[in-house]
Amino acid sequence: MRFSSRTGPRSACWRVIVLLAMVAGGHAAVGAEPGDEAAAEAWPMFRGGVAGSGRSAARMTLPLAERWHRQLEKTAFEATPVVSGGRIFVGDLDGTFHCLDLVDGKTVWSFKTDVGFPSAAAVSTDANVPLVVVGDGAGMVRAFDVGSGEVRWTHETNGEVSGGPTLLPGDDGPRVLIGSQDATLACLALADGKILWKHTIADQIRCSPTVAAGKVLLAGCDGKLHVIDAVTGTEDVAVAIDGPTGTTPAAAGSLALFGSEGGVFWAIDVTAGKVAWKLVPQGNGQAYRSSAAIAGDLALVGTRGRAVEAFAVADGARAWRQGMRGRVDGSPVVVHLSAGGEGDSAGLAAIVGDSAGKIVALRTTDGEILWEFDAGNGFASSPAVAAGCVIMASGDGTVWCFGAEGK
Repeated sequence: MRFSSRTGPRSACWRVIVLLAMVAGGHAAVGAEPGDEAAAEAWPMFRGGVAGSGRSAARMTLPLAERWHRQLEKTAFEATPVVSGGRIFVGDLDGTFHCLDLVDGKTVWSFKTDVGFPSAAAVSTDANVPLVVVGDGAGMVRAFDVGSGEVRWTHETNGEVSGGPTLLPGDDGPRVLIGSQDATLACLALADGKILWKHTIADQIRCSPTVAAGKVLLAGCDGKLHVIDAVTGTEDVAVAIDGPTGTTPAAAGSLALFGSEGGVFWAIDVTAGKVAWKLVPQGNGQAYRSSAAIAGDLALVGTRGRAVEAFAVADGARAWRQGMRGRVDGSPVVVHLSAGGEGDSAGLAAIVGDSAGKIVALRTTDGEILWEFDAGNGFASSPAVAAGCVIMASGDGTVWCFGAEGK
């Protein structure tokens, strides 16, 4: 482990053209709202909260130190862990869904099937509905009792579930939004899995659904951002994005921000139903597999071009670019830094890993590396932050837990 205060490179490996579409009346206030953060004690779904902002209310002190790691034999992880109630929930690619103790990584319960789990679960923080929901590579969605691991209900789709579920409140009880490669987004009652509505698009759904201002934001492989009413499932508008994507949009004010397979980073004004701005690579751009995080007035995202980038939410101006050893397919998670810890005046750092096994905490204002750790094997998944811990699951089947040194 190394604690570093080196300033990372800021020159771009590829230049971009900023295309601006002026929207009448301008944008709503941009940047993540306080309510978009996951609570400090839990990371209940892929991007922490329904708005997809990748933010945690947790306060971390750097440098971090390893608390424990556990290597599970003959398997690998691509799914991002979720955490609630002192337990970690994550599925592996060989068909085991694990519930681990956050304190020491020991197995609390597990479930075995013949098909792997490529995406994150979502765990309810509502004590009245203590369920964790996850989809597998064959399209089966299961809800487990968080305490016992007993299957409470199932829902069958006709395609792989590549994006984690999103849990949101409803007038008639909590709901689950989940899409699959059968191109259908389903809204289910969390309590029993009853289908409340379905919405089908023209091609696969690989992202987790984002919800903001009562609308579901769905970035599809059909080359469109779909804006869907969260209550009825009726589509309000679909904005063309010139190519497929499987990344989860991050909501910031009226904007939805995400990258595409073609290497374009998009900001869609959801209210106006049009492109606000986009960044187009010159030449062959590297695909975005990382979902963006919102840190104040910046959007942070990893690239397959071995870097983490930051753009101004308002207009797409590049703020910084930090090089990494490997591809960054995982998504950054933004945390607050405790008083006395290393960080910027806003007190924010972004944590992310790369395909070469390097984990970093970056200062969000300029991309400077504040802390780094070499895990030895790569990450396709993203961090989870809860109860003072950073949890990551790597490609060699290892689950890692980090916390503040001396704690």
